[in-house]
Amino acid sequence: MLFARLFVTLNFVLTYFRSDKEIKRCFYFVYLSLIRNFVTEMKKKHGFMRLLAGMPLRILYLISDVAYPIVYYIIRYRRRLVRENLKCSFPEKSEKEIICIEKAFYHNLCDIFIEAFKCLNISDEEMRNRVEIVNYELPERIASEGKNVFMLLGHCGCWEWVQEVCTRYKNPRKNCEIYKQISNKYFSSLMHEIRSRWNTEQIETKKSVRTMLQWNKEGEPFLCGFIQDQRISGTKSKDLTTFLNQTTPIMPVAEEIALKANAELVYLDVEKTQRGHYRMTFCEMPVPEDLRQRPFPLTVLYFRLLERTIQRQPEIWLWSHNRWCKWDLV
Repeated sequence: MLFARLFVTLNFVLTYFRSDKEIKRCFYFVYLSLIRNFVTEMKKKHGFMRLLAGMPLRILYLISDVAYPIVYYIIRYRRRLVRENLKCSFPEKSEKEIICIEKAFYHNLCDIFIEAFKCLNISDEEMRNRVEIVNYELPERIASEGKNVFMLLGHCGCWEWVQEVCTRYKNPRKNCEIYKQISNKYFSSLMHEIRSRWNTEQIETKKSVRTMLQWNKEGEPFLCGFIQDQRISGTKSKDLTTFLNQTTPIMPVAEEIALKANAELVYLDVEKTQRGHYRMTFCEMPVPEDLRQRPFPLTVLYFRLLERTIQRQPEIWLWSHNRWCKWDLV
């Protein structure tokens, strides 16, 4: 990275060169090297953004620390909606506890943007140190049985870092992510660049079912991630469940596709162990007895597992989404 090269070079200069003439000559070469690297980076797509993302996370988190009071106190981004969602989800908590979670959520939200942005310029070694993957043998076992793997998760922590899981197992070798097209071309291109860091297949929502059914016919196992904790606009729910103390309509997208694509569902539990560090655990999804008569038992089970994840660390979930259609608070 550019900043690392600068530090190493300056340290070398100050250590091994004593005379003013030698130092001036070395600084001249450092200057040329910086210009050359800067021009090279700028020629790349989103070059300036990549250059900024090259800064250490501890520096980038300072931007998050500055952004937090602006977002929370000045812009007040969806604060009424977030407060109401928290109150309804945790009726047993006091006003002081709700506000404490609310503030922690907004600070975490700023961190998430920084961590997603960092994907433009972060090494494999740093990602491995920051993300711990537990029980990654589970998708390997399922793939060895000739099945595909559908990984269910929620908007917990930095969900853009979840693709790091595909670097820990050897099989399935093919991994994909379903995305919704962003209308703004620049941000659509930027998000594509961020998500392509792990070389996973990115499938547009409208083409997802057809693509996965075709892959299943080809016979090579694949893993696909599904985030199903948001409300899908323009679609009718097929079942209801109680999620975070509220009646919640659900869309069993992954469960329905899994039946057609020979896939087994697993849940990915995400825990934030410290700032910029996560533990992600693959969990099996055996259907409990009380859900066997439900039309979509695995989807209901997914919401139960997600609820446990959220209750453990409520501040890391995306409370600003209008999950329960409170339009007057948006």
